[in-house]
Amino acid sequence: MALRRALPVMVSYFFISMAFGVLASPYFGSLSVLMSLSVFAGAAQFIALRMVEENADIWLIILTTLLINSRHLLMSSYMSGIFRGLNPIKRAVMAFGITDETFAVGISSVKGTGDWGFQVRLNFLALSAWVSGTAFGIAFGQLIPEKIYSILPFGLTAMFIAILTSSVRGISYAVSAIVAGVIAVVIGSSTGIIFAALAGIVAGGVAERWTG
Repeated sequence: MALRRALPVMVSYFFISMAFGVLASPYFGSLSVLMSLSVFAGAAQFIALRMVEENADIWLIILTTLLINSRHLLMSSYMSGIFRGLNPIKRAVMAFGITDETFAVGISSVKGTGDWGFQVRLNFLALSAWVSGTAFGIAFGQLIPEKIYSILPFGLTAMFIAILTSSVRGISYAVSAIVAGVIAVVIGSSTGIIFAALAGIVAGGVAERWTG
């Protein structure tokens, strides 16, 4: 079950992280694999890489990636409500592997069941694809035409849009997605993602109350 649900994410993650491996290898070499293993955050890794290319200060890189990944606090908080009573170690293991896509795919399966094992398997199948794709990009990146790997990161956005649209099940879901999307586009920064997420939650809650 977890493998079947994870497969589209794994395929996308492999090719996107392959692009990261190609681009990161001149700067980090084999340590790019360690970065994918320990960070496991596509947007943050690509932005950090761009800042390294521009010789940005290390503290600015750290602050920027923390800000970008702060949306994980919202996802983890939601998951925490589903897995009440789960011991802290298991909760930490699960939280580490949560990404936008594994959250979106997993939430429909674990909500109401509290299946911790499913979410963990989903998370780490995605992680394995992300890390192996990075390693592949480092090893064989020189064989890949630049025109191909330069457009691969957009696949992450396309895949998430597909997952999001397939998860919309009613007016409240649609309202939440539309409000969050509009605000994110209008603000147009990493900070805007946080405001957009919060606004989407509030809008979805209000719509659910009105339509319920």
